[in-house]
Amino acid sequence: MSRTIVIAMDGSQHAEFAFQWYVQKCYREGDKVVIVYCAEYNELSSKPLTLMSVDKSLITNLIEGEEAKVKKLAAKFEDLVKKYKIEGKIVRVNGEPGHGIIKVAEDEKAAMIVTGTRGMGTIRRKLLGSVSEYVIHHSPVPVLVCRQE
Repeated sequence: MSRTIVIAMDGSQHAEFAFQWYVQKCYREGDKVVIVYCAEYNELSSKPLTLMSVDKSLITNLIEGEEAKVKKLAAKFEDLVKKYKIEGKIVRVNGEPGHGIIKVAEDEKAAMIVTGTRGMGTIRRKLLGSVSEYVIHHSPVPVLVCRQE
């Protein structure tokens, strides 16, 4: 019986560790992997709004730069799936990562969600929020959170 497994990937070593952990400890022949990636556009969101409203070419250049990073990460994810000869695909979502991961899991009828964790402290997690914490509390399926040693 095949399963669909959603794996949240953001390009960090924590996410890659979670992917590797799944492959080594949980993968079953016939599993279909759906890698979910949420583009965050960090460069774009870090620029002052007044500067961006004046120079349209700056906005265009920043978006193009972020798109190039997204394509590079997507290629890396595709290589991981091919390396392990796992059937899978990459789904890119926009907006809040936690919500996007849950939506993809529901749409794909996932059996499980796998995610890494950055290991933020309590105060930082409360101020900034935690994607893995959001996924745990809102997921309709079991969630495996992999913490790197």
